[in-house]
Amino acid sequence: MTAAVGGRSRRLLGVAAALALAFFLLRPELARALGDVHLLLAALWLAPLGWLLGPWGGLGLGLAMVLPLALAGYRGADLVALTLGAAAVTGAGGWLRRRTDLYRFRERALRLLGRVGLLAAQARSAGELLEGAAEAAVAEGGYLLAMIWDRVPGGFRPRVWRIADPRFAIEEEAGRLVIQRNGRPVLTLDLAALDWGKTAAGQALARQETVITDARRMRGYAFGEAARVLGYRTAIAVPIADREEVVGALAVTHPEPSRFAREEAELVREVGALLGSALERLALRERLRSQAITDALTGLLNRRGFLEWGRVTLENAARRGRPMALLYLDLDRFKEVNDARGHEAGDRLLLAVAQRLARATRSRDLLARLGGDEFAALIEADREGAATVAKRIRQDLARPVALNGEEVRTGASIGIALFPDDAESLEELLRKGDLAMYRAKQEGLGFALFDPKDDRALRGRVALEHALRKALAEGGIRAYYQPVVDLEAGRLVYLEALARWQAPPSSFIPLAEEIGVIFELDLAMLENVVAQLVRWEADGRVLAAGVNLSPKTLNHEGLPALIEERLAHHDLAPARLVLEVTEAALLTPRGEAHLAELHRLGLRLAIDDFGTGCASLERLTDLPFDYLKIPRTFVREVAASPTRSAVVAGIGHLARHLGVRAIAEGVEGAGEEARLRELGLTLAQGFRYAAAMPPEEVPGWLARFPARLRNPS
Repeated sequence: MTAAVGGRSRRLLGVAAALALAFFLLRPELARALGDVHLLLAALWLAPLGWLLGPWGGLGLGLAMVLPLALAGYRGADLVALTLGAAAVTGAGGWLRRRTDLYRFRERALRLLGRVGLLAAQARSAGELLEGAAEAAVAEGGYLLAMIWDRVPGGFRPRVWRIADPRFAIEEEAGRLVIQRNGRPVLTLDLAALDWGKTAAGQALARQETVITDARRMRGYAFGEAARVLGYRTAIAVPIADREEVVGALAVTHPEPSRFAREEAELVREVGALLGSALERLALRERLRSQAITDALTGLLNRRGFLEWGRVTLENAARRGRPMALLYLDLDRFKEVNDARGHEAGDRLLLAVAQRLARATRSRDLLARLGGDEFAALIEADREGAATVAKRIRQDLARPVALNGEEVRTGASIGIALFPDDAESLEELLRKGDLAMYRAKQEGLGFALFDPKDDRALRGRVALEHALRKALAEGGIRAYYQPVVDLEAGRLVYLEALARWQAPPSSFIPLAEEIGVIFELDLAMLENVVAQLVRWEADGRVLAAGVNLSPKTLNHEGLPALIEERLAHHDLAPARLVLEVTEAALLTPRGEAHLAELHRLGLRLAIDDFGTGCASLERLTDLPFDYLKIPRTFVREVAASPTRSAVVAGIGHLARHLGVRAIAEGVEGAGEEARLRELGLTLAQGFRYAAAMPPEEVPGWLARFPARLRNPS
C-alpha cells in the first residue's frame, strides 16, 4: 500500500509542478481574459503542493509566495491578500493530507494489530507466528518490507522476511540472502553482514529501544544496499522481548521518509510487544509439553511422547516404504541393584543405561524410557539390522557401571517387532516387542524376534493371571505342608507351608511377583496357616508351621503389626510360626528392621535357599535367625560328590558358629541322609520323609511316625 501511495505522490508532485509552470507562463493572458479571477486557478497547484508538503510545509510555501507575487506587479493590500490566500490554500491542502493520512494510518493500524493479535492467540509454533506476522505487516500494515530477526550471541540474524512488491523475491542460499527481481539476482548479501549486533542500531535494540533510520545514511552497509535495490527510504526497528530479555527484532520499511515517525514507531512497537508475549507463551507451552512427553530422569521420551512421535515416524516410514523395528528392552538384575543400594543408585544406573542406549543408536532413532527399567527404541532397520543393533546395545550395557566406588553389571533382554511385517501400529509393535522380550528373558536368549507363538503364550498368560486374581479373591490358594524333621532326635521340627494351586508354583508364584499380587498371596497363606494351626491345636496337636515371605512382602510398611494382630486374633503363640525368607530380603534396611522386630515378638526366622543369594555374611551375623536352609542344589548327590559334601559341611559349620541350626532341603535317598548325618547335619526336609501334603493328611502322617514325632521341637 505504501509503495502505491509513494507513486501517486510523485505523480501528483509532477502535475502540481506542471500547473505552476503553466500558471506563471500564461498568467498575463489569464489576467487579461479573467481579471483577478485568474488567481483562483493557483489553487490547482497550490493545494496539491500543500498536500505533498503537509500543513506547515504548505503554509510556509504560501507565505513564500510574497516574492513571486511582488515580481508579478502586485503591491500593498493586494499583495498581502494574495499571499495570505496562497498560504491558506496550501495550508488547507497540507491539513487535509494530514487528516487523510491519519485516518488511513489508524485504519491499517487496527487491521495490523487485529491480525497479529489473532495470530498470537492461535499460532501453534513460533515459526507459524513469525511467518504470519511478517505477512500481516506487508498485507495489513502497508509496509514495503518486513523482516524479523532472531537474537543470537553477539547480535541479531534475519529469520523471516516478506516484501510487498511482487517483482522482488528474497531467498536464502548457503548463508546468504539473494534479492531477485523478476527472477534474476540483483543483490547478494552475506547473513553475517546483516548482523545488527555490530551496529549502533543493534545495540539500541538490545537495550529495548526503538530505532528509526534513514536508509540514505546507511549507504555502504548491507541494509543500505538493500534499500537502494528495493527502493525504501525509512526503516523502523523495534525489539521483540519477553519478560526477561530481548529475543528478536522486527523491522519494517517505507519507500519515502515517514510522515508519522512517532505513530508508526508506536504501532510497530505494539506489534513487537504482541509477538514477544506470544513467543513467551509458546515457549512456556513447549516447555510444558516437553515435560509432559519427556522422562524427567533420563531426558528420553516417556511412554506418552514415544507414542506421539512414534506414530508420526511410522506414518512417514509407510509413505517412503521404509522398514522399521521396535526394540523393547527390560534390564536384567536392576531390581537387585535398586534393593541393595537404594533408589538413588538405581536412578544413576538408569541414567547410564539411557546414555549408552543413545550411543548405540543413531541420532534420528526414537528412544524412550517406558517406565521402571523398561526402554524402547524405534529404528529404521530390517530384521538383520535390528538384530545387529540389539547385539550392540547388549554389548554396551554389559560393561560395568561405577556406582559409589563399586562396579555394577547389568544387561538387557530385548524383544524385536518389525514394521510392517509384525504390526502396522505402534501400540501393536510395543505389545509384540514386549512378548518377544519376555520370551528372551525366560529362555535366556539375550534378544528375540517376535514369533506368532508368543501371542498364544500371552493369551495363556493372561488367562492364568485372571484365574490367579480370582483364586486370591475367592480363597482358592491352598496350603500344603511338608515336614522338617530332626534326624538325631527323631522329632518333627515344623511343617513348611507351600502354596498350591491349579498351576505349578514355579509358574504362578513368579507371575504373582510380576503382576504385583505377591503380598496378597503371602498374606492369604499366612492367614490360612495360622487358622490351620489353631484347628490342629483344637484337635490336640500342638504343631509349628513355616510360612514363606517374599522380599516385597517383608518390605511392606506395617508388616510386623499386621502379623502380630493376626496372631492375637487367633490367640496363637508367636513361637509356633516360622517365617522363611530368602537372602534378597536382607538387602534393604526396612526388611532387616522388620525381621528384627518380628523376632522380638517371638517368631522364629529361617533363611531359605542359603548360599544362592547375594547377602553378605556381616548381615547374617547381625540378624537373629534360627535356621539356615541348605538348598536342594547343594544336597543332591552329596553322598557321591566331595565338592557338594564340602559345601554342605561348610554351611553346617558356619551355622553352628552362628548359633543357628542348618536344615538340608530336598533329601530323597538313604545315602544322602547317611552322609548328612556324617557331616553333622541333623535337620532335614524332603521326599524321603514326606511330600507336601494337604492339611487333612497331616494327622495320618503323624500317626505313622513314632509317638515322639508328634511333639514340636
